[in-house]
Amino acid sequence: MINFRQAALPALALAGLGLAIASVVYATDTSTTSKPLSEPATAPFASYIGGTGQLEPPGKTVSIGAPESGIAIEVPIKVGDQVHAGQTLFRIDDRIRKAERDQRAADVAAAQAQIEEASANLGDYRAQLSLAEAVTDRRAVSTEDLSKRRFAVKLYQAKLATARAQLLSYQAQLNDAEAVLARLTVAAPFDATILQVNVRLGEFASAAALSTPLVMLGRSGKPHVRIQVDQNDAWRFHAGAAAKAFLRGNSQMGTSLSFAYTEPYVVTKTSLTGDSTERVDTRVLEVVYTIEDTSFPAYLGQLVDVFIEAPPVSTAKTDPATSR
Repeated sequence: MINFRQAALPALALAGLGLAIASVVYATDTSTTSKPLSEPATAPFASYIGGTGQLEPPGKTVSIGAPESGIAIEVPIKVGDQVHAGQTLFRIDDRIRKAERDQRAADVAAAQAQIEEASANLGDYRAQLSLAEAVTDRRAVSTEDLSKRRFAVKLYQAKLATARAQLLSYQAQLNDAEAVLARLTVAAPFDATILQVNVRLGEFASAAALSTPLVMLGRSGKPHVRIQVDQNDAWRFHAGAAAKAFLRGNSQMGTSLSFAYTEPYVVTKTSLTGDSTERVDTRVLEVVYTIEDTSFPAYLGQLVDVFIEAPPVSTAKTDPATSR
């Protein structure tokens, strides 16, 4: 007599196989391909170099840091301000440096007083020596007294020279103290727009290298687009080539670019997209274009898709020696 368990096992196995096949078929039939949020931009040239561009102010952004660590006691700027060269960006607590400056100023004043004292004494001893040397009767002024007067003149000449050297030393220390004090008031190095302010009143501003600058500046003017051209395509690029940029998120919005300059030194590629799959183990030629259209709705730091007109790969020159 056939055991019920033995008869049921093949049936259960077939049922499980059928269920697995049905699940796979159902998943295949019902799966849908997710649509992108926006269609990618279409190249406007028959042959082109494609790349990602990043908007930046003319001359790149400039990161401003603190010359020494301390508490910020003045931050008179805000994002978007237009500042002029020499205008204060922020100021670090400078009470200790002011005290040092005042001490150096007192040292200078003391050295000046010592110079005046040594100069007066020297003038007195020179006058006494002149009187003694003017006496024709050697019996009136002894040789010993005349010698003492001469040594006194030499002594105060040396004291005057020492006092003057001391004054120079104290003056140099005062200049150094004033320079250190002035550095605590961080000023704009040129006319610029404030792009970021990451220091606030009462916060501790570190002089160490920071991933986020205390203040970021950008020169005023039409924005630039920095494109990284792969070294494999660098030979196809030529200065002045036509180019066009498209907004990410709306590929219908594009603008023509005008060539600005090329940085001729090929550098290591930097990750722009932040995608962990983006290759950065290559080198790129950095090309900079200008956005002439002031109505193009893009912001500094934003990424755009760029197409640069270039000759097709098939136009590459062949070596006559290898073509035989």
